[in-house]
Amino acid sequence: MFSRVFSAGISGIDACLVCVEADISGGLPQFHMVGLLSSEVKEAKERVIRALSNSGIELPARKITVNLSPAGIRKQGSGFDLPIAVSILTAMGIIREEAAAGRLFVGEMSLDGQINKVNGILPIAMKAKEEGIHSLIVPKENAFEGAVIDGIRIFGVSGLGELIRGLNEGTLTETEHISLEQELAAAYEAGNLDFLDIKGQEKAKRATEVAVAGFHNLLYIGPPGSGKSMLSKRIPSILNRLDVEECLEISKIYSVMGLLEKDTLVLGRPFRSPHHSITATALIGGNGNPRPGEITLAHKGVLFLDEAAEFKKDVIEMLRQPLEDKQIVISRLNRNVVFPADFMLVMAMNPCPCGYFPDKRCSCTMSEVNRYHNRIRGPVLDRIDVCTGTSRLAPEELEQRDGTGSVQMRERIDLARKIQEERFAGYGIRFNSQMSRSQIEQYCPLEEGDRKLLDKAYARYHMTARGYYKVLKVARTIADLEGSQMIRREHILEAIGYRNLHEI
Repeated sequence: MFSRVFSAGISGIDACLVCVEADISGGLPQFHMVGLLSSEVKEAKERVIRALSNSGIELPARKITVNLSPAGIRKQGSGFDLPIAVSILTAMGIIREEAAAGRLFVGEMSLDGQINKVNGILPIAMKAKEEGIHSLIVPKENAFEGAVIDGIRIFGVSGLGELIRGLNEGTLTETEHISLEQELAAAYEAGNLDFLDIKGQEKAKRATEVAVAGFHNLLYIGPPGSGKSMLSKRIPSILNRLDVEECLEISKIYSVMGLLEKDTLVLGRPFRSPHHSITATALIGGNGNPRPGEITLAHKGVLFLDEAAEFKKDVIEMLRQPLEDKQIVISRLNRNVVFPADFMLVMAMNPCPCGYFPDKRCSCTMSEVNRYHNRIRGPVLDRIDVCTGTSRLAPEELEQRDGTGSVQMRERIDLARKIQEERFAGYGIRFNSQMSRSQIEQYCPLEEGDRKLLDKAYARYHMTARGYYKVLKVARTIADLEGSQMIRREHILEAIGYRNLHEI
Protein backbone atom coordinates (compact mmCIF):
# COMPACT_ATOMS: atom_id res chain seq x y z
CA MET A 1 0.00 0.00 0.00
CA PHE A 2 1.42 3.33 -1.09
CA SER A 3 0.23 6.94 -0.94
CA ARG A 4 1.53 10.40 -1.65
CA VAL A 5 0.40 13.81 -0.35
CA PHE A 6 1.85 17.31 -0.61
CA SER A 7 3.20 19.55 2.09
CA ALA A 8 5.68 22.42 2.29
CA GLY A 9 8.60 23.59 4.39
CA ILE A 10 10.22 26.96 5.00
CA SER A 11 13.65 27.98 3.74
CA GLY A 12 14.53 31.50 4.85
CA ILE A 13 11.25 33.35 4.32
CA ASP A 14 10.09 31.33 1.31
CA ALA A 15 8.28 28.01 1.09
CA CYS A 16 9.44 24.93 -0.79
CA LEU A 17 7.13 22.11 -1.86
CA VAL A 18 7.67 18.73 -0.14
CA CYS A 19 6.18 15.40 -1.21
CA VAL A 20 5.32 13.08 1.70
CA GLU A 21 5.19 9.43 0.67
CA ALA A 22 4.04 6.51 2.84
CA ASP A 23 4.57 2.84 2.08
CA ILE A 24 3.08 -0.01 4.15
CA SER A 25 4.54 -3.37 3.25
CA GLY A 26 5.20 -6.83 4.68
CA GLY A 27 7.98 -7.44 7.15
CA LEU A 28 8.73 -6.91 10.80
CA PRO A 29 6.68 -4.08 12.41
CA GLN A 30 8.78 -0.94 12.01
CA PHE A 31 8.29 2.79 11.44
CA HIS A 32 11.05 4.46 9.41
CA MET A 33 11.26 8.10 8.29
CA VAL A 34 13.81 9.27 5.72
CA GLY A 35 14.54 12.43 3.72
CA LEU A 36 17.22 14.58 5.42
CA LEU A 37 15.15 15.34 8.52
CA SER A 38 15.88 17.71 11.37
CA SER A 39 15.36 16.61 14.98
CA GLU A 40 11.86 18.13 15.26
CA VAL A 41 10.75 16.29 12.10
CA LYS A 42 12.20 13.01 13.40
CA GLU A 43 10.17 13.54 16.58
CA ALA A 44 7.02 13.67 14.42
CA LYS A 45 7.10 9.87 14.40
CA GLU A 46 6.19 9.68 18.09
CA ARG A 47 3.62 12.46 17.87
CA VAL A 48 1.87 10.87 14.89
CA ILE A 49 1.80 7.35 16.41
CA ARG A 50 0.26 8.58 19.67
CA ALA A 51 -2.14 10.97 17.92
CA LEU A 52 -3.46 8.15 15.73
CA SER A 53 -3.74 5.78 18.69
CA ASN A 54 -5.59 8.34 20.84
CA SER A 55 -7.95 8.99 17.91
CA GLY A 56 -8.90 5.32 17.83
CA ILE A 57 -6.66 4.30 14.93
CA GLU A 58 -4.08 1.57 15.47
CA LEU A 59 -1.25 1.22 12.99
CA PRO A 60 -0.95 -2.19 11.29
CA ALA A 61 1.79 -4.54 12.50
CA ARG A 62 3.72 -4.07 9.28
CA LYS A 63 6.72 -2.15 7.99
CA ILE A 64 5.87 1.54 7.52
CA THR A 65 8.27 3.79 5.61
CA VAL A 66 7.71 7.54 5.24
CA ASN A 67 9.81 9.55 2.80
CA LEU A 68 9.94 13.34 2.56
CA SER A 69 11.30 14.40 -0.80
CA PRO A 70 13.27 15.98 -2.33
CA ALA A 71 15.89 14.33 -0.16
CA GLY A 72 18.48 17.05 -0.82
CA ILE A 73 16.51 19.73 1.07
CA ARG A 74 16.66 19.65 4.86
CA LYS A 75 13.15 19.42 6.38
CA GLN A 76 12.64 21.52 9.50
CA GLY A 77 9.70 22.46 11.69
CA SER A 78 6.70 20.69 13.19
CA GLY A 79 4.34 21.35 10.28
CA PHE A 80 5.03 17.94 8.73
CA ASP A 81 3.08 16.06 11.44
CA LEU A 82 -0.25 16.40 9.65
CA PRO A 83 0.90 15.38 6.14
CA ILE A 84 2.75 12.37 7.59
CA ALA A 85 -0.44 11.26 9.36
CA VAL A 86 -2.58 11.84 6.25
CA SER A 87 -0.18 9.91 4.01
CA ILE A 88 -0.28 6.92 6.41
CA LEU A 89 -4.07 7.05 6.72
CA THR A 90 -4.40 7.21 2.94
CA ALA A 91 -2.09 4.21 2.52
CA MET A 92 -4.21 2.35 5.09
CA GLY A 93 -7.39 3.21 3.16
CA ILE A 94 -8.93 5.18 6.03
CA ILE A 95 -8.82 8.37 3.93
CA ARG A 96 -9.87 8.05 0.31
CA GLU A 97 -6.95 8.68 -2.06
CA GLU A 98 -8.95 10.99 -4.32
CA ALA A 99 -10.03 13.05 -1.28
CA ALA A 100 -6.40 13.89 -0.45
CA ALA A 101 -5.26 14.36 -4.05
CA GLY A 102 -4.43 17.91 -5.16
CA ARG A 103 -4.38 19.27 -1.63
CA LEU A 104 -1.52 20.54 0.50
CA PHE A 105 -1.40 19.67 4.22
CA VAL A 106 0.46 21.53 6.99
CA GLY A 107 0.06 21.30 10.75
CA GLU A 108 1.48 20.16 14.06
CA MET A 109 -0.30 17.42 16.00
CA SER A 110 -0.82 16.98 19.71
CA LEU A 111 -0.76 13.52 21.23
CA ASP A 112 -4.57 13.59 21.49
CA GLY A 113 -5.01 14.29 17.76
CA GLN A 114 -5.53 18.05 17.97
CA ILE A 115 -4.02 20.08 15.13
CA ASN A 116 -1.99 23.02 16.38
CA LYS A 117 -0.88 26.33 14.90
CA VAL A 118 2.43 26.51 12.99
CA ASN A 119 4.53 29.32 11.53
CA GLY A 120 4.84 30.23 7.86
CA ILE A 121 1.36 29.48 6.49
CA LEU A 122 1.25 32.66 4.40
CA PRO A 123 4.38 31.89 2.29
CA ILE A 124 3.18 28.28 2.03
CA ALA A 125 -0.18 29.43 0.65
CA MET A 126 1.61 31.68 -1.85
CA LYS A 127 3.81 28.77 -2.94
CA ALA A 128 0.81 26.43 -3.25
CA LYS A 129 -0.93 28.89 -5.57
CA GLU A 130 2.25 29.25 -7.62
CA GLU A 131 2.46 25.45 -8.01
CA GLY A 132 -1.17 25.14 -9.09
CA ILE A 133 -2.43 23.37 -5.94
CA HIS A 134 -6.13 24.14 -5.54
CA SER A 135 -6.64 23.80 -1.78
CA LEU A 136 -4.70 24.02 1.47
CA ILE A 137 -5.60 22.28 4.75
CA VAL A 138 -4.09 24.01 7.76
CA PRO A 139 -4.69 24.40 11.51
CA LYS A 140 -7.82 26.41 12.21
CA GLU A 141 -5.79 29.14 13.95
CA ASN A 142 -3.75 29.67 10.77
CA ALA A 143 -6.65 29.73 8.30
CA PHE A 144 -6.88 33.55 8.22
CA GLU A 145 -3.32 33.78 6.82
CA GLY A 146 -4.07 31.71 3.76
CA ALA A 147 -7.49 33.30 3.27
CA VAL A 148 -5.93 36.52 1.95
CA ILE A 149 -4.49 34.76 -1.12
CA ASP A 150 -6.75 34.78 -4.17
CA GLY A 151 -7.14 31.64 -6.25
CA ILE A 152 -6.68 29.02 -3.55
CA ARG A 153 -9.19 27.42 -1.15
CA ILE A 154 -8.29 27.34 2.54
CA PHE A 155 -9.72 24.81 4.99
CA GLY A 156 -8.99 25.16 8.70
CA VAL A 157 -9.26 22.03 10.88
CA SER A 158 -8.84 21.59 14.62
CA GLY A 159 -8.60 17.82 15.03
CA LEU A 160 -7.69 14.60 13.23
CA GLY A 161 -11.19 13.10 13.51
CA GLU A 162 -12.71 16.25 11.98
CA LEU A 163 -10.21 16.06 9.11
CA ILE A 164 -10.89 12.38 8.33
CA ARG A 165 -14.66 12.89 8.28
CA GLY A 166 -14.42 16.10 6.30
CA LEU A 167 -12.19 14.58 3.60
CA ASN A 168 -14.19 11.39 3.18
CA GLU A 169 -17.60 13.07 3.30
CA GLY A 170 -16.62 16.32 1.56
CA THR A 171 -17.87 18.40 4.49
CA LEU A 172 -14.78 20.50 5.27
CA THR A 173 -15.69 24.16 5.88
CA GLU A 174 -13.88 26.58 3.59
CA THR A 175 -12.51 29.77 5.15
CA GLU A 176 -14.01 32.89 3.63
CA HIS A 177 -11.62 34.97 1.53
CA ILE A 178 -10.39 38.15 3.23
CA SER A 179 -10.06 41.42 1.28
CA LEU A 180 -7.05 43.40 2.44
CA GLU A 181 -7.91 46.75 0.82
CA GLN A 182 -10.50 47.77 3.40
CA GLU A 183 -8.41 46.53 6.31
CA LEU A 184 -5.36 48.46 5.11
CA ALA A 185 -7.39 51.66 4.72
CA ALA A 186 -8.89 51.30 8.21
CA ALA A 187 -5.52 50.58 9.81
CA TYR A 188 -3.96 53.63 8.12
CA GLU A 189 -6.54 55.96 9.64
CA ALA A 190 -6.36 54.38 13.09
CA GLY A 191 -2.93 55.72 14.14
CA ASN A 192 -2.94 57.48 17.52
CA LEU A 193 0.51 59.13 17.61
CA ASP A 194 0.79 62.63 16.17
CA PHE A 195 3.66 65.07 15.70
CA LEU A 196 1.32 67.68 17.19
CA ASP A 197 2.11 66.10 20.58
CA ILE A 198 5.68 67.39 20.32
CA LYS A 199 6.21 70.93 21.56
CA GLY A 200 8.72 72.99 19.64
CA GLN A 201 11.47 71.17 17.68
CA GLU A 202 10.15 72.58 14.37
CA LYS A 203 13.60 72.25 12.81
CA ALA A 204 13.72 68.55 13.71
CA LYS A 205 10.17 68.08 12.40
CA ARG A 206 11.19 69.65 9.11
CA ALA A 207 14.21 67.33 8.84
CA THR A 208 11.95 64.36 9.61
CA GLU A 209 9.51 65.44 6.91
CA VAL A 210 12.31 65.65 4.35
CA ALA A 211 13.71 62.26 5.36
CA VAL A 212 10.34 60.50 5.20
CA ALA A 213 9.35 62.12 1.88
CA GLY A 214 12.38 60.62 0.13
CA PHE A 215 12.85 57.58 2.43
CA HIS A 216 16.24 58.93 3.53
CA ASN A 217 18.16 57.66 6.56
CA LEU A 218 17.94 60.00 9.56
CA LEU A 219 19.99 60.80 12.67
CA TYR A 220 18.86 62.87 15.68
CA ILE A 221 21.48 64.32 18.04
CA GLY A 222 20.43 66.08 21.21
CA PRO A 223 20.38 66.05 25.02
CA PRO A 224 18.19 63.68 27.03
CA GLY A 225 14.50 64.61 27.14
CA SER A 226 14.59 66.82 24.04
CA GLY A 227 12.17 64.62 22.07
CA LYS A 228 14.35 62.36 19.93
CA SER A 229 12.44 59.19 20.75
CA MET A 230 9.07 60.93 20.49
CA LEU A 231 9.94 62.20 17.03
CA SER A 232 11.08 58.76 15.92
CA LYS A 233 8.02 56.92 17.21
CA ARG A 234 5.73 59.25 15.27
CA ILE A 235 7.38 58.61 11.92
CA PRO A 236 4.90 55.79 11.05
CA SER A 237 2.10 58.39 11.24
CA ILE A 238 3.48 60.13 8.13
CA LEU A 239 4.69 57.10 6.17
CA ASN A 240 2.61 56.17 3.15
CA ARG A 241 -0.04 53.46 3.36
CA LEU A 242 0.90 49.88 2.57
CA ASP A 243 -0.43 48.45 -0.66
CA VAL A 244 -1.61 44.83 -0.86
CA GLU A 245 1.66 43.58 -2.37
CA GLU A 246 3.76 45.21 0.37
CA CYS A 247 1.38 43.94 3.06
CA LEU A 248 1.80 40.36 1.85
CA GLU A 249 5.58 40.76 1.53
CA ILE A 250 5.94 42.02 5.10
CA SER A 251 3.37 39.63 6.56
CA LYS A 252 5.21 36.70 4.99
CA ILE A 253 8.27 37.59 7.08
CA TYR A 254 6.24 37.92 10.27
CA SER A 255 4.39 34.67 9.52
CA VAL A 256 7.67 32.74 9.33
CA MET A 257 8.75 34.26 12.65
CA GLY A 258 5.40 33.55 14.32
CA LEU A 259 4.87 37.26 15.03
CA LEU A 260 1.48 37.79 13.38
CA GLU A 261 -1.19 39.01 15.74
CA LYS A 262 -4.38 36.97 16.11
CA ASP A 263 -6.49 36.87 12.92
CA THR A 264 -4.71 39.74 11.18
CA LEU A 265 -1.73 40.44 8.96
CA VAL A 266 0.74 43.33 9.23
CA LEU A 267 -1.42 46.27 8.13
CA GLY A 268 0.96 49.13 8.94
CA ARG A 269 4.59 49.80 8.12
CA PRO A 270 6.89 48.08 10.64
CA PHE A 271 8.63 50.09 13.33
CA ARG A 272 11.36 48.04 15.00
CA SER A 273 13.31 49.40 17.95
CA PRO A 274 15.79 46.80 19.28
CA HIS A 275 17.60 47.35 22.57
CA HIS A 276 21.25 48.40 22.35
CA SER A 277 22.33 45.04 23.82
CA ILE A 278 21.24 43.23 20.63
CA THR A 279 23.73 40.83 19.04
CA ALA A 280 24.90 40.99 15.44
CA THR A 281 23.04 37.75 14.61
CA ALA A 282 19.78 39.05 16.09
CA LEU A 283 20.12 42.23 14.02
CA ILE A 284 21.17 40.67 10.71
CA GLY A 285 19.68 37.19 10.96
CA GLY A 286 21.36 33.81 10.71
CA ASN A 287 21.99 30.75 12.91
CA GLY A 288 22.16 27.19 11.58
CA ASN A 289 18.68 27.42 10.06
CA PRO A 290 18.88 31.06 8.93
CA ARG A 291 16.08 33.20 10.32
CA PRO A 292 15.37 36.89 9.70
CA GLY A 293 16.78 39.48 12.08
CA GLU A 294 15.53 42.90 13.13
CA ILE A 295 16.67 44.45 9.85
CA THR A 296 14.43 42.15 7.83
CA LEU A 297 11.56 42.63 10.30
CA ALA A 298 11.86 46.37 9.53
CA HIS A 299 11.54 45.75 5.77
CA LYS A 300 9.44 48.49 4.10
CA GLY A 301 9.36 50.33 7.42
CA VAL A 302 11.61 51.91 10.03
CA LEU A 303 14.53 50.49 12.01
CA PHE A 304 15.04 52.79 15.00
CA LEU A 305 18.27 52.57 17.00
CA ASP A 306 17.80 54.61 20.17
CA GLU A 307 20.98 55.50 22.05
CA ALA A 308 22.87 54.49 18.91
CA ALA A 309 26.30 55.13 20.43
CA GLU A 310 25.59 52.47 23.07
CA PHE A 311 25.32 49.69 20.48
CA LYS A 312 28.37 47.49 20.02
CA LYS A 313 30.63 48.68 17.23
CA ASP A 314 30.46 45.41 15.33
CA VAL A 315 26.65 45.54 15.43
CA ILE A 316 26.56 49.07 14.01
CA GLU A 317 29.08 48.13 11.33
CA MET A 318 26.76 45.33 10.20
CA LEU A 319 24.37 47.99 8.87
CA ARG A 320 26.70 49.09 6.08
CA GLN A 321 26.02 46.43 3.48
CA PRO A 322 22.22 46.16 3.98
CA LEU A 323 21.87 49.94 3.68
CA GLU A 324 23.51 49.79 0.26
CA ASP A 325 22.19 46.51 -1.18
CA LYS A 326 18.72 46.47 0.43
CA GLN A 327 19.12 42.76 1.08
CA ILE A 328 21.08 40.37 3.29
CA VAL A 329 22.65 37.18 1.95
CA ILE A 330 23.28 34.50 4.59
CA SER A 331 25.68 31.87 3.25
CA ARG A 332 25.77 28.34 4.58
CA LEU A 333 27.68 25.27 3.42
CA ASN A 334 24.99 23.96 1.08
CA ARG A 335 22.79 26.99 0.40
CA ASN A 336 22.36 30.75 0.42
CA VAL A 337 19.36 32.49 1.96
CA VAL A 338 18.40 36.02 0.86
CA PHE A 339 16.48 38.25 3.27
CA PRO A 340 14.97 41.58 2.10
CA ALA A 341 16.27 44.69 3.88
CA ASP A 342 14.68 47.77 2.31
CA PHE A 343 14.22 49.92 5.41
CA MET A 344 14.58 53.49 6.61
CA LEU A 345 17.27 53.75 9.29
CA VAL A 346 16.56 56.23 12.09
CA MET A 347 19.13 56.71 14.85
CA ALA A 348 19.14 58.87 17.96
CA MET A 349 22.09 59.66 20.19
CA ASN A 350 23.28 62.08 22.86
CA PRO A 351 26.06 64.55 22.05
CA CYS A 352 28.30 63.05 24.76
CA PRO A 353 28.29 60.34 27.47
CA CYS A 354 26.53 62.57 30.03
CA GLY A 355 24.25 63.97 27.34
CA TYR A 356 24.66 67.72 27.88
CA PHE A 357 27.62 68.78 25.71
CA PRO A 358 28.33 71.70 25.13
CA ASP A 359 26.13 72.91 28.01
CA LYS A 360 27.94 74.03 31.17
CA ARG A 361 26.35 71.07 32.97
CA CYS A 362 28.48 68.73 30.83
CA SER A 363 31.20 66.99 32.85
CA CYS A 364 32.81 65.15 29.91
CA THR A 365 36.32 65.87 28.65
CA MET A 366 36.85 66.44 24.92
CA SER A 367 38.58 63.08 24.61
CA GLU A 368 35.51 61.38 26.13
CA VAL A 369 33.23 63.27 23.74
CA ASN A 370 35.37 62.25 20.75
CA ARG A 371 35.48 58.62 21.84
CA TYR A 372 31.70 58.67 22.24
CA HIS A 373 31.19 60.04 18.71
CA ASN A 374 33.67 57.55 17.28
CA ARG A 375 31.49 54.66 18.38
CA ILE A 376 29.56 55.33 15.20
CA ARG A 377 32.23 55.31 12.56
CA GLY A 378 32.50 57.29 9.34
CA PRO A 379 31.30 54.56 6.94
CA VAL A 380 27.98 54.33 8.80
CA LEU A 381 27.59 58.10 9.20
CA ASP A 382 28.33 58.49 5.51
CA ARG A 383 25.19 56.48 4.80
CA ILE A 384 23.04 58.89 6.81
CA ASP A 385 21.26 61.32 4.48
CA VAL A 386 19.72 63.70 7.02
CA CYS A 387 21.18 64.69 10.39
CA THR A 388 19.41 67.12 12.68
CA GLY A 389 19.75 68.39 16.21
CA THR A 390 17.20 68.63 18.99
CA SER A 391 17.65 71.21 21.73
CA ARG A 392 16.43 71.75 25.28
CA LEU A 393 13.08 73.53 25.16
CA ALA A 394 12.49 76.99 26.57
CA PRO A 395 9.62 77.41 29.11
CA GLU A 396 7.45 79.26 26.57
CA GLU A 397 7.83 76.40 24.08
CA LEU A 398 6.41 73.95 26.63
CA GLU A 399 3.21 76.04 26.71
CA GLN A 400 2.95 76.14 22.91
CA ARG A 401 -0.49 75.07 21.69
CA ASP A 402 0.07 75.09 17.96
CA GLY A 403 2.73 73.52 15.81
CA THR A 404 3.24 71.18 12.91
CA GLY A 405 1.18 67.99 13.15
CA SER A 406 1.13 64.71 11.28
CA VAL A 407 -1.81 65.74 9.08
CA GLN A 408 -0.02 68.77 7.61
CA MET A 409 3.24 66.85 7.23
CA ARG A 410 1.50 63.92 5.55
CA GLU A 411 -0.21 66.21 3.01
CA ARG A 412 3.12 67.65 1.87
CA ILE A 413 4.80 64.25 1.91
CA ASP A 414 2.01 62.69 -0.17
CA LEU A 415 2.48 65.41 -2.80
CA ALA A 416 6.23 64.71 -2.93
CA ARG A 417 5.63 60.97 -3.18
CA LYS A 418 3.24 61.36 -6.10
CA ILE A 419 5.89 63.37 -7.93
CA GLN A 420 8.44 60.61 -7.27
CA GLU A 421 6.06 57.86 -8.39
CA GLU A 422 5.49 59.62 -11.70
CA ARG A 423 9.20 60.33 -12.12
CA PHE A 424 10.32 56.76 -11.49
CA ALA A 425 7.46 54.92 -13.23
CA GLY A 426 9.04 51.97 -15.02
CA TYR A 427 12.36 52.17 -13.13
CA GLY A 428 11.44 49.75 -10.36
CA ILE A 429 12.12 52.34 -7.62
CA ARG A 430 9.82 54.67 -5.70
CA PHE A 431 11.93 57.18 -3.78
CA ASN A 432 14.67 59.71 -4.43
CA SER A 433 16.96 57.92 -2.00
CA GLN A 434 17.03 54.94 -4.39
CA MET A 435 18.30 56.88 -7.43
CA SER A 436 21.30 55.54 -9.31
CA ARG A 437 24.15 57.71 -10.58
CA SER A 438 22.61 58.04 -14.05
CA GLN A 439 19.21 58.94 -12.57
CA ILE A 440 20.83 61.61 -10.39
CA GLU A 441 22.39 63.18 -13.48
CA GLN A 442 19.02 63.08 -15.23
CA TYR A 443 16.75 64.34 -12.46
CA CYS A 444 19.04 66.56 -10.37
CA PRO A 445 20.32 69.24 -12.77
CA LEU A 446 21.83 72.34 -11.14
CA GLU A 447 22.53 75.87 -12.29
CA GLU A 448 26.23 76.60 -12.71
CA GLY A 449 26.38 78.78 -9.60
CA ASP A 450 24.62 76.15 -7.51
CA ARG A 451 26.98 73.48 -8.80
CA LYS A 452 29.97 75.57 -7.66
CA LEU A 453 28.33 76.06 -4.26
CA LEU A 454 27.99 72.30 -3.84
CA ASP A 455 31.60 71.79 -4.98
CA LYS A 456 32.79 74.24 -2.30
CA ALA A 457 30.80 72.40 0.36
CA TYR A 458 32.25 69.11 -0.87
CA ALA A 459 35.78 70.42 -0.33
CA ARG A 460 35.12 72.34 2.89
CA TYR A 461 33.33 69.53 4.73
CA HIS A 462 35.51 66.75 3.32
CA MET A 463 32.55 64.88 1.85
CA THR A 464 32.91 61.53 0.19
CA ALA A 465 31.51 60.88 -3.27
CA ARG A 466 28.62 59.08 -1.60
CA GLY A 467 27.94 62.13 0.58
CA TYR A 468 28.05 64.41 -2.46
CA TYR A 469 25.36 62.45 -4.25
CA LYS A 470 23.29 62.12 -1.09
CA VAL A 471 23.15 65.91 -0.89
CA LEU A 472 21.73 65.95 -4.42
CA LYS A 473 19.15 63.30 -3.55
CA VAL A 474 18.02 65.18 -0.45
CA ALA A 475 17.90 68.47 -2.40
CA ARG A 476 15.70 66.73 -4.99
CA THR A 477 13.33 65.67 -2.19
CA ILE A 478 13.22 69.20 -0.75
CA ALA A 479 12.35 70.53 -4.19
CA ASP A 480 9.61 67.90 -4.54
CA LEU A 481 8.11 68.94 -1.19
CA GLU A 482 7.74 72.44 -2.62
CA GLY A 483 6.45 71.16 -5.97
CA SER A 484 9.47 72.62 -7.77
CA GLN A 485 10.78 71.00 -10.95
CA MET A 486 14.19 72.62 -10.55
CA ILE A 487 16.55 72.28 -7.61
CA ARG A 488 17.20 75.82 -6.38
CA ARG A 489 19.98 77.29 -4.26
CA GLU A 490 17.92 77.21 -1.05
CA HIS A 491 17.28 73.50 -1.58
CA ILE A 492 20.99 72.84 -1.93
CA LEU A 493 21.83 74.89 1.17
CA GLU A 494 19.25 73.02 3.28
CA ALA A 495 20.51 69.65 2.05
CA ILE A 496 24.13 70.64 2.83
CA GLY A 497 23.04 71.64 6.33
CA TYR A 498 21.72 68.15 6.92
CA ARG A 499 25.11 66.64 5.97
CA ASN A 500 27.28 68.93 8.10
CA LEU A 501 27.26 66.83 11.28
CA HIS A 502 29.81 69.00 13.10
CA GLU A 503 27.48 72.00 13.28
CA ILE A 504 24.53 70.08 14.76
